[in-house]
Amino acid sequence: MAIMNPTTPEKVVSAGEAAGLSADDRVVEFGCGYGTILALWGKRFGIAGRGLDIREDACRRAVALLEKEGLSPRIGIDLADVRDETPDRLYDCAACIGSSHIWGGFAGALEAMSAWLEPDGRIVIGERYWARDSVPPEFAREWRDVLTEYEIFQTARDAGFDVAAIFRASPDDWDAYESGNWQGLLAWLRDHPGDADADEVREYLYRIQDEYAAYGREYMGFAVYVLVPS
Repeated sequence: MAIMNPTTPEKVVSAGEAAGLSADDRVVEFGCGYGTILALWGKRFGIAGRGLDIREDACRRAVALLEKEGLSPRIGIDLADVRDETPDRLYDCAACIGSSHIWGGFAGALEAMSAWLEPDGRIVIGERYWARDSVPPEFAREWRDVLTEYEIFQTARDAGFDVAAIFRASPDDWDAYESGNWQGLLAWLRDHPGDADADEVREYLYRIQDEYAAYGREYMGFAVYVLVPS
C-alpha cells in the first residue's frame, strides 16, 4: 500500500489545502512510511522538508519515490527513531498519519510535534477514534490509546490547537486498507510455506480479520485532522 492507513491521495491533498500549504512551507513528517504523503504535497504545493521513519526498508522506498518524482532536492528522508530526535529547525507544518503511538497516543503526539513548529505552525494528523459511544470491552482493551472523537477535539484544544478540517475514512477506505494488509500477509505465506514463523503469521492474519469482522468496521473510525493554533 502506498499509504499505510485508511485514507486516499485525494483526502491527503485536501488536508494539505486545508492546512494552507504552499511553496514557501517546510514540512516535517513523522513516521513517513514510503514517502507518499510528502510526495503528494511536494507535487501539489511545492513544499520542502523532511520525513523520518524507523524502518530502513520504508526509508529506502521513500527516497526512491522522491527521486522518481524529482522532489529529492527539496525533501529529504532520515532513518531515525523520532523519539530520540531534536528539532533541526522549526517547521511550518508537522504531519503524522497513523503513527501517534510513537509517543503513546494523541496527546503525546501533539506535545512532541509542537516542539518542531513555528509559532503559527499547523499539524496534520491521522488518528483512529471510537465511532460509537459503547465499545465491547474485549475490543476496547486491545486499543487503550484510542480516543472518542469528542476527546480528540478536547485534547487538541488543551494543546493549544483548533480543529480546522476533518477528512474521514469511508467504509470503502477501511476495506481497501484492511484488504491490503491481508493480501500482503497471504502473499508472504505463499512465498514462505515452510518458514518457522508461518503459523504465527497465519494466526495474526486470522486475528486481525476476526477483529475487523466482529468489531472494527462498526466501532473504529479513522480521520485526518488539520489543526491550527488557537
